[in-house]
Amino acid sequence: MPSTPFTEANAAASRRRYRIRKFLAVALFVFALLLTVIIGFYLVERSRARAQWEVYRGQARQHDVRLTLQEYVPPPVPDAENFAAIPIFQDTFRAAAEHRPIPNPFALPEFGHAPPFSDAALGKSLDLASWQKFFVETKLLKSAGEDPAQDVLLALRHYEAALEQLREAGQRPVCRFPVNWDDGVMAMLPHLQLLLGASKLYALRMGAHLALGDGAAAYEDFRAGLRLHAALLHEPSLVTGLVRLVLLGAMENAVWDGLAKRQWTDAELRRIIDDLAAPRLFAEYEFAIGSERAFDNLVHEQLRSTDLAKLREVSAIADNGAPTNGRKTDWATAMLFLYPSGWTYRSQVRSNHYIDEMLARVSVEPPRIFPERAAEARPGATVGRLERWSYLPFLLLAPAMEEMERTYGHSQTLLDETRLGCALERHRLAQRPYPPSLDALVPAELSALPHDVMNGELFHYQLDTDGGYRIWSVGWDLRDDGGKTDPKRNARQQLDWVWNMPAPAKP
Repeated sequence: MPSTPFTEANAAASRRRYRIRKFLAVALFVFALLLTVIIGFYLVERSRARAQWEVYRGQARQHDVRLTLQEYVPPPVPDAENFAAIPIFQDTFRAAAEHRPIPNPFALPEFGHAPPFSDAALGKSLDLASWQKFFVETKLLKSAGEDPAQDVLLALRHYEAALEQLREAGQRPVCRFPVNWDDGVMAMLPHLQLLLGASKLYALRMGAHLALGDGAAAYEDFRAGLRLHAALLHEPSLVTGLVRLVLLGAMENAVWDGLAKRQWTDAELRRIIDDLAAPRLFAEYEFAIGSERAFDNLVHEQLRSTDLAKLREVSAIADNGAPTNGRKTDWATAMLFLYPSGWTYRSQVRSNHYIDEMLARVSVEPPRIFPERAAEARPGATVGRLERWSYLPFLLLAPAMEEMERTYGHSQTLLDETRLGCALERHRLAQRPYPPSLDALVPAELSALPHDVMNGELFHYQLDTDGGYRIWSVGWDLRDDGGKTDPKRNARQQLDWVWNMPAPAKP
């Protein structure tokens, strides 16, 4: 029977359906094969990398290395013994929990730029007249009086009620802030801003009291500022560790300002020397970096979670810990969900090794840091280009710790230089000129001279022709650059870490 257009159309359609079914079958086979390969890759990579992590974790446990945040969280203490159990901190944490603006009873007025504080490295003293003008402009003073120091103290009465709470709390022996550490990487630390604000007020009060000849009151402000530093001693997290250094540095620079103006008495200097012998900054470094290890491990664990809320928390870290509902966070969460869990184990092992290397470059007693070894373990230095994706969490987290050795090294240097400066001033007050060598300070002023934490040698010391002097460390580059400072660099970035003591003002 002859074919017809209808039967030919049916045959063509049948051939098309056959080709489509064949194509779909091949595509499905390829997809299934590809899916099997991907699943196999995920499973094999997870099994192999997890085994590497278990080996590291077992070795770390044998050496009593703390790997989890719970191992760093201090136990609760009774309110009657707790420095943090006062209304100003309770209000702060309550506001944070309720997502309200954080009250800060120590905050300076927000009006333009406040005058700078003193800076030992750059030789800049506190200018009380500038602060007097600032307080008039911000309405904490009705008008300027004849004495800037008196006016600064008058303006600071605005903070008296809050400072009185700190003064009373300072009699309590321990401190535990009510941080909800169960929140992990999203734990809120609203009290840090309050402590930073209070330290500024103490530094201002020290300068004003010294200007009025009331060294005893200035010393009490100094001790109160040190109490803020001690309050955070057992609080885990690298951020808290850095805030502790800022608090201590504020007090040290205020001490330097009084030395530069020759305002401290012999007895007060003796107490300051003894007080500043207590901080053990490299022990604090070990604690801060160790607790940061715990947070890093927590982040890696959350990356392996199938809980999208946990993944969103990790996504929000790059947003300063503030979770958002935007597309950017959603895309980041989706990418984290697809990230191979085996790679998170591999990254976690590398991150922990990196922290081990950081800790191995520091000596607690005697305080010493070895910056020449830092280049050996820069993040990604030993990771090939094709491997970077498998170490991505490590490569994103590690840079936050890159500068920590330099930061703590500089802080220890400022601490040592402050004690030397106080000892030199006591030597001068004994009706003697500054000595030609620091050796003259032992044993009358110091039991032993501190050594430069950067190279283990004695500090450089030089008398200036105008009657001042300089003390300096060789700094991060381990090279003596003559104790010169660059006003365009901050204190930590100076080539040498210098304590500048100007000549006494002429009568």
